[in-house]
Amino acid sequence: MHAGAAASYAQEADSVRQTVSLDEVTVTGNTAAAKRQLQPLTVLHTEKEYMQENRSNSLMNTLEKLPGIHAFQVGQGFSKPVIRGLGFNRLVVAENGIKQQEQQWGADHGLEIDQYAVEQVEIVKGPASLQYGSDAIAGVVIVHSHAWLPHDGVSGSLLLNGHSNNRLFGGSGDIYYQKKNKFMQARATCQNFESYRLPAKTFIYNGYEYPLHHGILKNTAGREMDASWQAGWRTAKYAATLHVNNIHSKDGFFAGASGLPFLVNMDDEGHYRAINLPYHESNHFKAVFNQNIYFNNRHKLTVDAGYQYNLRQEYSVPHTHGFGPTPEGNLELELRLQTASLNAVWEYRNEANNTLQAGVNAEYQHNRIGGYLFLLPEFEQQAAGAFMIGRFHFSGALTGTAGVRYDYGSIRIHRYDGYFRVAGMRKPADDMSFMAGLAYRPDEQWELKANIGKSFRMPVANEYASNGISHVMLRYEIGDSSLRAETSYQCDVHAAFQKTWSGGFIHRAAAAASVFGNYFPNFIFLNPTGEFSPLPEAGQIYRYAQSQAFRAGGELEAQVEFADIFRLYTTAEYVQATDMESGFPIAFTPPLNIASEMSVRWKQLFFLTNNRLAVTHRYAAAQNRVARNEAATPDYHLFDISLTAGIPAGRTAAVQLILQVQNLFNTAYYKHLSFYRRLSLPETGRNFLITIQILFNNQF
Repeated sequence: MHAGAAASYAQEADSVRQTVSLDEVTVTGNTAAAKRQLQPLTVLHTEKEYMQENRSNSLMNTLEKLPGIHAFQVGQGFSKPVIRGLGFNRLVVAENGIKQQEQQWGADHGLEIDQYAVEQVEIVKGPASLQYGSDAIAGVVIVHSHAWLPHDGVSGSLLLNGHSNNRLFGGSGDIYYQKKNKFMQARATCQNFESYRLPAKTFIYNGYEYPLHHGILKNTAGREMDASWQAGWRTAKYAATLHVNNIHSKDGFFAGASGLPFLVNMDDEGHYRAINLPYHESNHFKAVFNQNIYFNNRHKLTVDAGYQYNLRQEYSVPHTHGFGPTPEGNLELELRLQTASLNAVWEYRNEANNTLQAGVNAEYQHNRIGGYLFLLPEFEQQAAGAFMIGRFHFSGALTGTAGVRYDYGSIRIHRYDGYFRVAGMRKPADDMSFMAGLAYRPDEQWELKANIGKSFRMPVANEYASNGISHVMLRYEIGDSSLRAETSYQCDVHAAFQKTWSGGFIHRAAAAASVFGNYFPNFIFLNPTGEFSPLPEAGQIYRYAQSQAFRAGGELEAQVEFADIFRLYTTAEYVQATDMESGFPIAFTPPLNIASEMSVRWKQLFFLTNNRLAVTHRYAAAQNRVARNEAATPDYHLFDISLTAGIPAGRTAAVQLILQVQNLFNTAYYKHLSFYRRLSLPETGRNFLITIQILFNNQF
């Protein structure tokens, strides 16, 4: 069974886009699905329809319904991916073939991708570092923003959406032109929202209780403006695509995010859409050029080149934690990261459909800093790797995959002599990675997979040399220059079964189970110590540490469809992570999660077509297996409801209406992966969402 089955397709919208509409997110009859079935790792796949029907505040919040996937977040605008409890620099996000490089080491730095431009998402769970580099220990989130249409013409879409909780209003529109061997597409997205509302009246900061007037977390308003453009050209032997996008956002930090939240700062001023100090502003520019060269039916060369510039600025009222004078200006922290990337992969396929891939990756990063507060030093980092992967068909049912990779990297960290001192250093690292796995598919009902692998990861600048206050995360972070490169050994086993009946009440049943074990001889983690900084309002001290660690867990899925109308879908996931030297759990590990969805589908209701009603229940168990000095999290139950309907609009257009209610009963709950739980700040309260999307297509 393939994950993402919770999505149902809007068939009329699909007919306009000239795609095929099926109940399952993974289309088992196409080439991409066949490739995923042959991979020994667990692979999830979502199409655009899943994104439309489950869209939430951010891309990762939208993907959270998939088993083993979580969003690490602070507030409403910042979220980043977590796979099986691992994220940050152990997980790769690749958009259009290039690794997304931003400030992903920081929990308050969101994933800067326009979710409305996403056509497909593929998630590989487990070590995928052979092809994507040493950062992909946990897995990879592969984002695609374009697919060629089967017919030439002009098409486009206009999406309007609104949220009740934070009074969000926004929209996204695109125009697409394709004729013969070329295409061009442009998209613009904008959103504007107020401070969000919580099912709480007070919160706790440094032992003091502060009011939340009308349940509103003051100064959490924001806005986002994105633009993208892409163009492509192809022949029988060559295809090229150029992608250019820019993601810009400005978001407020609640009044306690930088210094003590004095009561005067918490007063209700009635201006919930205003963005006051402290706030952050970020801009991510990316240009990617993809090329595919087909020499013949057996040889193919893929070359991807990319450039990224990530600018992040945090502004606050001038203050000092040392003994020097109060700084001038409001720019507290500035990070300027530039990245150049190049990937090349040659693929050979023989008559027996066996494939051999050989490739190289190279990347260079250049980081500069500004502002009156120090957290991360300036650095340059370069990395290069070469890999080879072979896939062999031993029989019609059994496929084997094996590969090896070598990586070399080096980071030069600049000396910093301000109040927070960091010594200059140069740290090289290199190692080998490997993987081997089997995929066995004896018939259309059963699928069995097993995989073993070794990966490594070079420490990044914040792990080596951070030394300062992260106000937004309410802590003081200290790096360790003696850290060694991290090594991971992992084993994955996956089994799936599905059966379809042509008659009877039960139409289809499916189940899947995945288990994994993960051993780190030298796991790097941020350890919440029992110390507090002597500097005023600097918070608890977190130190980067290294230890032996073992992680294990798995996911379960089950689905039953009754007479093509009613469907039950349930997933469960669990991860356990232990510091083998101290015997204590490792911080920031998600608890047991169980999610169930009941959906009903009917084709016609008055003038509405292709309708779907779904009710979702999610249970998160209490997380009491916590690290020393880490707060436990209570359990919670959460209910959502959604309704999807199509509105006829002629032969060349379609309208889709999606209504959602998130947190139906306005439950006060705390995610273990949210730092705001330490302040007794629950997640957002009840939220009504409405999305109207208009699609049109004029074929040539």
